[in-house]
Amino acid sequence: MLRSMATSSGYMAVLVMALYVNSGEVLPLYHTPAALWALCPILLFWVSRVLMLANRGLMNDDPVVFALRDRVSLLAGLAALLAIVAATL
Repeated sequence: MLRSMATSSGYMAVLVMALYVNSGEVLPLYHTPAALWALCPILLFWVSRVLMLANRGLMNDDPVVFALRDRVSLLAGLAALLAIVAATL
C-alpha cells in the first residue's frame, strides 16, 4: 500500500508542476516560460528512478540524502536548474 501511495504522490507532483507551468501566473515571472516544460520529464524520470531503486531495495537512505549522494540525481537536478535558468533568460 505504501508503494502505491509513493507512486501516486510522486506522479501527482509532476502533474502539479505541469499545471503550474500552464497557469497564467507563470507568464509575468519568466521571460521564456515554455522552457519550464522541460522540468516535467526530468521530474518524471527522477521520481520513477527513485521508486524503482526503492522497490529493488537499493535505496537505504533518506530520499534527500540519497539525492545529494546519487550522481544521476545530481545530474537531474542540474538539468532542472538549467531549465529554470533558460526560462528566466
